[in-house]
Amino acid sequence: MRIMGYSERGAVNALFYEIGYSNRPTELLREFLALARFPRGESIGAGLTDARVLIEQSLSDFGDADAVLLLDSAKSKTAVFLEAKVKSSQAERWTLQGEFEDFEHGQHTERQLNSSNLFTQLYHRSRFVTGLRSGGVTALEAGLEFPRCSTKGVRKIGSNPVVLNAVRVIEPYCEQVWYLALVPDTTSNVGAFFQRFVTAPTPAGFVGWDALRWGGLS
Repeated sequence: MRIMGYSERGAVNALFYEIGYSNRPTELLREFLALARFPRGESIGAGLTDARVLIEQSLSDFGDADAVLLLDSAKSKTAVFLEAKVKSSQAERWTLQGEFEDFEHGQHTERQLNSSNLFTQLYHRSRFVTGLRSGGVTALEAGLEFPRCSTKGVRKIGSNPVVLNAVRVIEPYCEQVWYLALVPDTTSNVGAFFQRFVTAPTPAGFVGWDALRWGGLS
């Protein structure tokens, strides 16, 4: 039997099922997270003792997270929101810099921010977290304002019980949160990009933007 796949969803499923069903899942997950590059050189997952992974988790208006990693250690609880990208066959190449330039371009036109863009998606997760921290599920149900370039000016969590249950599972992990891009770019490009990214000005109207917590993995 041969199994073939090409989508982000397939790649993420394969990755975490391979880790989860190995004979040393915690160790492999620590090794995977140690490969991530963050602006200040932080290493996440070093003290990991247990983990829960939510794959393709819907967060209603805040988008579908490719994966949410809920990490337990002896001293803390940590969440990692992961978004993955693949290079289409039509594209000559895919780079973080090119994706960020597309994101910047979308900021200048009302309701034109591309919801499939990596940086749009990571910002949606970041805004979800700031809302959850400040007002819990109630704040997400009431709705959070988004910049005018967003396709929705106010985003809400809705009333789907499966989504709300996931929010309650995620909430205890929201004090320590990282945002991780799994991308088809080179390791050197990923490291260099996030070093520059952290010094870029915060986009106007993007509440909760925290570039120090965003990183990447080739």
